[in-house]
Amino acid sequence: MDEPGGRDAPDRGELNLKAAAALLRGLADGGVRQAILSPGSRSSPLALAADLCPHLETRMLPDERSAAFFALGAARAAGRPVVVIATSGTAPANWYPAVIEAAMDQVPLVLVSADRPPELLRTGANQTIDQDRLFGSFPRDFIQLPAPGNGDDPIYLSTGRRAADAALWPCPGPVHVNFAFREPLLPRQGYAELPWPSPAADAPQRPRVLPDPAALEALVSRLSRGPGVIVCGRSDYPPGFAEAVVALAERLRCPVIADPLSNLRWGAHDRRRLVTAADIFLRREAGGPDAEWVLQFGAVPTSRPVQEWIAAQGDRLALIAGTGDWPEPSRRTALVVHGDAERVATSLLERDLPAADAAWSERWRALDMAARGLAEDPGLRPPEADVVCALEKTLPPGGALFVGSSMPIRSLDAFARGRPDPLGAVGNRGASGIDGCVSTLAGIASCRPSVGLIGDLALYHDMNGLLAAREIPGKLVVIENGGGGIFGLLPQRDHPDFERLWRTPTGLDCARIASLYGMPHRVAEPGDALAAVLEEPGEDRAMWLIEVPVDAQLSWDRHRALWDAAANL
Repeated sequence: MDEPGGRDAPDRGELNLKAAAALLRGLADGGVRQAILSPGSRSSPLALAADLCPHLETRMLPDERSAAFFALGAARAAGRPVVVIATSGTAPANWYPAVIEAAMDQVPLVLVSADRPPELLRTGANQTIDQDRLFGSFPRDFIQLPAPGNGDDPIYLSTGRRAADAALWPCPGPVHVNFAFREPLLPRQGYAELPWPSPAADAPQRPRVLPDPAALEALVSRLSRGPGVIVCGRSDYPPGFAEAVVALAERLRCPVIADPLSNLRWGAHDRRRLVTAADIFLRREAGGPDAEWVLQFGAVPTSRPVQEWIAAQGDRLALIAGTGDWPEPSRRTALVVHGDAERVATSLLERDLPAADAAWSERWRALDMAARGLAEDPGLRPPEADVVCALEKTLPPGGALFVGSSMPIRSLDAFARGRPDPLGAVGNRGASGIDGCVSTLAGIASCRPSVGLIGDLALYHDMNGLLAAREIPGKLVVIENGGGGIFGLLPQRDHPDFERLWRTPTGLDCARIASLYGMPHRVAEPGDALAAVLEEPGEDRAMWLIEVPVDAQLSWDRHRALWDAAANL
């Protein structure tokens, strides 16, 4: 034993279990309902307490990186914090990519790492590293819990409540709790009686910030200067935002550039003023029409041409920022209004706002329609467009679509046209990493019907996530194009070592991967064949792996031809 104790000493294992239970009771009070565990010895009190807690659904995932991304997906879908538990040493370090994503995209996670007691640090004791602030500046808070001692210390219960709250407010994100335990880790005989509180009836609600009246008046003045454009980037918008922002666009008689992860393209709200092909037509040599103002809600848009057009508008950009950083890489804006997006939109509707000339909106609509027409041309249409069309056609109303980075999200942006049925598209775009995609989808699918769209390299990066995904109903669409397809559209494509240094084909067989994890496997061509497979009823407890072969060279040629044609619009 690392930390021996005499026979007459208090049952340290019982103290450990009671303290771990108190922490988890506090988390449950704060709205946590899921605990994702990875096996380990030092975390035994936490794992056992989580499993005994009647208000927590526990899931054991052996790979800590996969576990953290699974929790990230579940937290996205549930809108409440999820707790992740692991043992000491390098185990919690595997959470780091998911911690970064949660921090950058404001997803509430509570990360509880077990630790050795401080007297063992720097002694050569097994599996002992310095876990103090292991994740640097990314967590919203770091809490070091002492090893349990005698008595009922309120710090453990209080820390659970505070950690859950800090994961949601004032800026949602990850919270790291590092919990030291001395041996023996578990009670000598049986388990202590652990009283559990009644859980909160509903998920905790984030406060909705009202805009400052003076800032709102400054924004009204800005919107009165002439014709403008509303841009809606990705965000977890309140339920009434879609109706409010399209009503605002109608009042101002302006277009709305709708990023796919804004989810404005799908739903029963009025979508007539939405622009969905900006990624295509803003590539034209003349660029986009200059606006007198740009009003941006949510994050930086996915599309590089949209980003460049916004930057070209200079200080005419006005940001609506709820929490976190200013989503504006060009550093030109001088007007930022802090507040809930729906509250800002509805407050603006109460003001006297001038409408632009009808020709302004018609100009944008004509460009959008022309770009859509180009994308329908068989000689210009990339195969990824037919993949997106099949997904839009077949996903059930209210279902979730997880979209991987690189080509999948860009294809959704360029080719998703919208539909009257709602759809919840999400992606790990906080840091736009390729890792953890399968596990994130599995976490989302554990909460709601879901389909994923990723590339073959993203599948390779998170094959361990298939262990969790195989027991959760859903469908994972993998674009098999022989490696990093996005690089074929970048200047690197002309380098003589392009294949080896950038595209990096793996040569892995999707059918064999699916067989290894016991998952159903299908192969479908883009378009109607894929739609037919997506419409097949799935198994109750199995995720399908659907392989979609795409000729990378054909895709690159069609994309470049489409962009060349768009340059002349």
